[in-house]
Amino acid sequence: MPLNDWQFWVVTLVMIVSLWGLKLVLLPKKKGTKTTLTVGGKPVGKKPKSKDCGCG
Repeated sequence: MPLNDWQFWVVTLVMIVSLWGLKLVLLPKKKGTKTTLTVGGKPVGKKPKSKDCGCG
């Protein structure tokens, strides 16, 4: 490898910047907020907070 050659370092820098740009374009970004699933305005999967255990 020609480590003393300035052209080698220019091409290496261009390659690194290009790969960084591709990463930004191709990989998905994490955005948005998590939401809960609701049916009829009530959250699904959560147990109601009642004192009646249904044992009786």
